[in-house]
Amino acid sequence: MLTAASRDLRNNTRGLLDKVAEGETITITIDGRPVAELRPIEARQRFASREKFLTSILRQADSGLAAELRDLLPDTTDDLEW
Repeated sequence: MLTAASRDLRNNTRGLLDKVAEGETITITIDGRPVAELRPIEARQRFASREKFLTSILRQADSGLAAELRDLLPDTTDDLEW
């Protein structure tokens, strides 16, 4: 893991961000004390399995909506036109 002073971040932002884009994690320091980390963002998944989607949505829904969603959601998407 790389370390950079806040001054380096100010003066060489692009260079440090290029290293992060290559997968490096950089600890930013102020007066030698670590205060922040720059790290690559995790790639967002475009598609989720049916089970993962349902788990995610149903966890967020209130109990009434969750029950309605379970009743309305089909087992497949075969009926959808492409």
